[in-house]
Amino acid sequence: MIQNFNQLIEAAKKIIGKKVVVVFPNNEETLSAVSQATDNKLADFILVGDLEIIASKYTGEIPANIKIVHEPNITDALQKSIELINSNVGDILLKGGVDTGTMMKTLLQEESGIRKGRLLSDVFIFEWKARPDNKLVMITDGGLTLAPDLKEKVELINNAVEVAHALGNTNPKVAVLSATEFVNPKLQSTVDADVLTKMNECGEIKGCIVYGPMALDNAISLEAANEKGIKSPVAGNAEILILPSIEAANIFAKGTTYLAGFRLAHVIVGGKIPILIPSRADKSDAKMLSIALGVMMSSLNKVAWNEHN
Repeated sequence: MIQNFNQLIEAAKKIIGKKVVVVFPNNEETLSAVSQATDNKLADFILVGDLEIIASKYTGEIPANIKIVHEPNITDALQKSIELINSNVGDILLKGGVDTGTMMKTLLQEESGIRKGRLLSDVFIFEWKARPDNKLVMITDGGLTLAPDLKEKVELINNAVEVAHALGNTNPKVAVLSATEFVNPKLQSTVDADVLTKMNECGEIKGCIVYGPMALDNAISLEAANEKGIKSPVAGNAEILILPSIEAANIFAKGTTYLAGFRLAHVIVGGKIPILIPSRADKSDAKMLSIALGVMMSSLNKVAWNEHN
């Protein structure tokens, strides 16, 4: 099982032949991530954007495994990138200088061919070095699903579990978070968490252990969980955190980065290919780790996509 980001990189190196299509890479952080990923032999790249801008901002000589498709207009670059994915030239889609909202709006349209039937969701991973074993903790969904209902929360769990399985964690521990560990009919997130726990217990949600509702301290601190008498394998050991809203997930995920300084990676799953939408403020290390995560997901993703379709 992959338990930290260094292991993730080493595992991704063993997967040969993946191609990442980069949509309008007109900033140094994106091109630096591409350069790092190339140096680490993680993947080959197709850069779809303005040739002059790419050449001026890429540090050093552009290697042979990086191809450039000249599309100086952002809209045309996005459409060309989708064409490359749908023609099976590319395996992973990485956002460059294009706005996230514009890119996702285009990808979510039926005619894009990227989305067919499943919920797309963002799975954010941070590395928590204080943990003795699996240091990779997932947060979802801080990127796409605004206010997930019960059905959508089932899909959020399934998507995150798919990522965990791709990393070799065959039975991840899933905490459904709220403000309290008690079921309160006036707080829908606690009601949903209780239902999701029961669905897991009766086999409707598979491949993981689900427990909730849980407050954050009970999910990640065994001491806090013991103090409150919570008896579950998830208590204090959660590896996937299901947040009740996009606000909660987004704020929490950014807190791990900007307050705690943890390394990060994230990927959008549920579509035809892994989609990487790093923030423009993300450093090249985060983008490079996301590329490694995308490579891992790509191998599993094609099997899952073929089974679903």
